[in-house]
Amino acid sequence: MKVKFDHIEGFGKVSDLDFIYSAPYGKLEPGESGSQALKEGWIPWGDAWFNLRSVRIDLQQYQPAQTTLRLRKKVSVGKGNFAQNLKQYEALYAAYCQHHGFARNITWEEFGDCEVLEYHTDHLVGISLYKVYDDQFVAMQFIWDYAEPKLSLGNVAQLSECEEALTRGCTHVYLLGGYEHCCRYKAGFKGFEFWTGAEWNQNIDLYYKLVARDEQIQISLA
Repeated sequence: MKVKFDHIEGFGKVSDLDFIYSAPYGKLEPGESGSQALKEGWIPWGDAWFNLRSVRIDLQQYQPAQTTLRLRKKVSVGKGNFAQNLKQYEALYAAYCQHHGFARNITWEEFGDCEVLEYHTDHLVGISLYKVYDDQFVAMQFIWDYAEPKLSLGNVAQLSECEEALTRGCTHVYLLGGYEHCCRYKAGFKGFEFWTGAEWNQNIDLYYKLVARDEQIQISLA
């Protein structure tokens, strides 16, 4: 991996404290595989790779809860078409953001090369956008309209993603980063591991302490 630094997006404070953020990112070099990069803590986003406190599920250890297996019977899962169904996906995302109070927006072009799993009841209620790198599966984005909270579609989607990964010969499912309380739930899946920067770790208590610490950090770019 060729590591690069963006000092345009980066910033610094040197008057009252020494803090410099240089926006590091990686580029695959010739002969390097995406699957190996994932195993070393790198996550793809756009045309670059970023080293995160990433989270993954070891599929040899993964086991869904009985409740999830029961709820899955209420949902029809099938392959989607990104270009053909984009307007439906955008409507789902608007409902998703409204439910969570998110201000951020997806740049849909970043997901144009993703594969799609669709979740239907009597209509489309959610999607998973994902990529497969050889024997590694990356869950890039899950979107749900939350119209039926009791459906617990997040857990059903996780089961569906793991099943799809197994059919593709994958060993792990990557769940992007593990930061703040909103990512605490990721430790609830059997087979949970997080990247420390040096190794994959299964210490759930440590992970909980780290996401709790994230909540205490205050950042202002004003």
